[in-house]
Amino acid sequence: MNRTDELKRFIEYDYENDGVIEPEKRAQDLLTRLEDIIAAFTPAVIVKAGVGSGALLAGIAKASDAYIVVVEPSMKVISSFMQEHGQDDGIDRVHFINGEFNDFPVDYYAADLLVSIDNFDFIESGRALDEFRRALQFEGLLFIGTVIIEKDDIEGVYDDFIRTLFPLHNDYYLEQDLKTFMELNEFSFVRGSSTSYEADLGRRMSYFSAFTGRDTSAPSEFLNGHSKDFERLYSLSGDSISEPYFTGVFRRIKPDKDGSLKV
Repeated sequence: MNRTDELKRFIEYDYENDGVIEPEKRAQDLLTRLEDIIAAFTPAVIVKAGVGSGALLAGIAKASDAYIVVVEPSMKVISSFMQEHGQDDGIDRVHFINGEFNDFPVDYYAADLLVSIDNFDFIESGRALDEFRRALQFEGLLFIGTVIIEKDDIEGVYDDFIRTLFPLHNDYYLEQDLKTFMELNEFSFVRGSSTSYEADLGRRMSYFSAFTGRDTSAPSEFLNGHSKDFERLYSLSGDSISEPYFTGVFRRIKPDKDGSLKV
């Protein structure tokens, strides 16, 4: 099974299990932030990268009169979402495209607002961001929500731990590194904030073990061997940590007449 098929299988698994993509614990906070953006900028066309858990998409449809396009790799997830939310307010304005984030099937300059939540850590973020930029109008907005690592986690112990659970995991960003990465890809930072949510690492290990078929011995050994780092950096207590999370709004930079980028 290639990476694309494996990621599609994971997206389907995660949708059914309230896992790491738009989990319920973050859903209302994310929706509140998106409602603020929608009210402030009144986008006519919103594009969302993935159905996610479904609740956020349903909330966006209810909160906005926009034309909404969702690019989703899994037809199974699209079907499940429609079974659950097909009669919700605003769903008649939601249009689905079965496609990949790295080859985004959306026209140039189509979106006023593009929403990408909880997928930068397992997709090819650089390639996907090129596609997102292409799909956005100049000065269009990109809304991102993602787990980040603690600023003093220089060795990336949290990344290494997650990779023992899920081999397809990419690196999480430091908040400042994420902003720099966005700027290098022609997006200027508009506004954003970071917070933390409780994460149960015991449940996280069981969750990924059920997906991969691997036992939890390797991640358990890693966590035990780095318990002091997790206590210092992520307030580990029992199996629970404080997991940093960033939401940010970025604007696609419009070139000047001479072709240079104007921030």
